[in-house]
Amino acid sequence: MDNPLPFPWPWVWRLLAVMAAVWLLVQTWQLWLLGFTALIVAAAMLPAARWGERHRIPRAITVLGIYLVLAVVFSLLGRFLAPVLSEQTAQLVSRLPQAIEHVKGWLGGLESVRARLPFDIPSPKAEGLQGVGASLFQATYRATAGAVGALIGLLLVLFLGAYLVIDGKRISHGLLAWIPPSRRSRVLELAEPVLARIGGYVRGQLLVSLAVGVILSIGLTLLGVPSAVLIGALAAAFNIVPYLGSLTAALLGILMALNVSPALALWTALLFWGSNVLEGEVLVPLLLHRTTGLHPLGVLLALLIGSTLAGLVGVIVAVPLLAGLNQLVHNLYLDPMNAKAQEGS
Repeated sequence: MDNPLPFPWPWVWRLLAVMAAVWLLVQTWQLWLLGFTALIVAAAMLPAARWGERHRIPRAITVLGIYLVLAVVFSLLGRFLAPVLSEQTAQLVSRLPQAIEHVKGWLGGLESVRARLPFDIPSPKAEGLQGVGASLFQATYRATAGAVGALIGLLLVLFLGAYLVIDGKRISHGLLAWIPPSRRSRVLELAEPVLARIGGYVRGQLLVSLAVGVILSIGLTLLGVPSAVLIGALAAAFNIVPYLGSLTAALLGILMALNVSPALALWTALLFWGSNVLEGEVLVPLLLHRTTGLHPLGVLLALLIGSTLAGLVGVIVAVPLLAGLNQLVHNLYLDPMNAKAQEGS
């Protein structure tokens, strides 16, 4: 009689360990999101800290200097722009409903044309847009635990980001101790380009967004669009979200221009189109040096997942996370595979 096969206990324990790890990840995803956001901040500051080290400046002094410069810049912007933005916000709130009514009137004129078509075209529902906004707010509230939680989370991100930069060497040595010695050099080879890609994207995107905001604020002011500075500031903030941000700002600017005249709305649309071309052809190659290498569909999918899971926080971290994963996949699989293919040919 043949002996029965032994029960595969090792595989059972591995499966249970994986399930426990997934359960722990799901239960603590807010903490992981907080940690990755801090890693993004650290990756953005790391080149400056290394430059300071080469000039015998301690990393703590460099990080403190970066935070002080940012605090001064935001304070000055708040002092000089706050009155203008406050006034233009009130102007935007008062005029935007009128612009929306204009658009509804024009769309209403198309109802007769739609009625003659052999097929039905569904009309957009305002409730759908309100539902999207409510879902985004709820996801953001869940990820940050409210306004107080968001403030505490911001402070923790700044603190953890500074700590990762200041004590980065000791942290990396501690993490490497958990990795077999034969694989430590390979892990370092993988980690360095991933951090460089994430940090480079964040720094470049911030500079691109700032440049786009300044250009649009000046251009809209010269055209005479109401709330020009506010729309430019919103364009700079929205531009952090690829593709969707620029479209949102453009729609807002065109709606405000419609309150003046259709011709101004056309010139506003051309201004946004020109700024988009300038961003893609000049600013991104100059300030980002290279793009993330991501397909637009992948970026939109990452934004959708990020917004669903963590609202605005997920939208902000989705693309840097995807860029880091993309770099990791290239280093692990695609680049070695292409190298072997070239050797074989």
